[in-house]
Amino acid sequence: MTPGELSKRLTDESSTAIRAHPQFRTAVARATAESVAHFQSQDLSYQWITKDIGRAAICVTALSLHMVGRLTAQTLTASCLEHDVSSAGRVQQVIRRCQDIGELTVEDGPGLWTRRPMRMGERLIGIMRERALIDLKATLCVAPELADAAELAQTDDGFLNYAIALAMITNARRDLFAFRNSSPVNLLLDREAGMLIVFDFISRQSPDQPRLLQEAAISRYALARRYGVSRAHINKILAESGHMDCIGADRVVFSDALSAAMEQHFALVFQLNQCAAQALLSNWRFENRGGG
Repeated sequence: MTPGELSKRLTDESSTAIRAHPQFRTAVARATAESVAHFQSQDLSYQWITKDIGRAAICVTALSLHMVGRLTAQTLTASCLEHDVSSAGRVQQVIRRCQDIGELTVEDGPGLWTRRPMRMGERLIGIMRERALIDLKATLCVAPELADAAELAQTDDGFLNYAIALAMITNARRDLFAFRNSSPVNLLLDREAGMLIVFDFISRQSPDQPRLLQEAAISRYALARRYGVSRAHINKILAESGHMDCIGADRVVFSDALSAAMEQHFALVFQLNQCAAQALLSNWRFENRGGG
């Protein structure tokens, strides 16, 4: 089946079914803990790229274009604008920072540099590949029958097709993946390290709590050091969220709405990975995409 056909499986009913799966909490705990550990293992330059959802999304878009041989500064900017990923200014900022660390290089040649082929560095590709596979492997907790696809995605050809399938499904369902102003998750996505900080909270939740997010101990100093932000920034996230109430100096209580929104977020992540994995297992390949 093609990614386009599989994207139709992203329904409210399938989301509800994943959230009701007995291993859903296990999958979320695995995804959050490994995502936090992966971030912390990176050098500061690469942490800068990934701790902001906008910068990370620009690099995901760049990776997709790189894989199909269409990456230039111009096509990256146009794609990010078309899919409401980022402004042109932020794209240029990411390109410059990646060029500074040797992870985006422009081929020599005549004409404007923005139109010449650009290549992504192997180290950045590897980091993004590792991060993507964290979600895919966590998905196996709720869909163990897709284990063969996860193995395949660890090969170069398999990962290429898995990553392109992810991009095609996401583009086909912009109604699901666009930021929603009404969601409690939106502010976290829009703040530096916002989602990582909540991932940190989730990964330390007791599995027998009635909700995904109930309450947690908090050390602003530890979070500031762990994610390279100020304590004032963390206080600002807590205050502006409207869904995280501080109890005393060292505990935070989360709203029902934020817990439900994070459940929905991970249900969507796991559904997306299920569809991409099913594309691989159906022998769909980008070179023979035939209208996918």
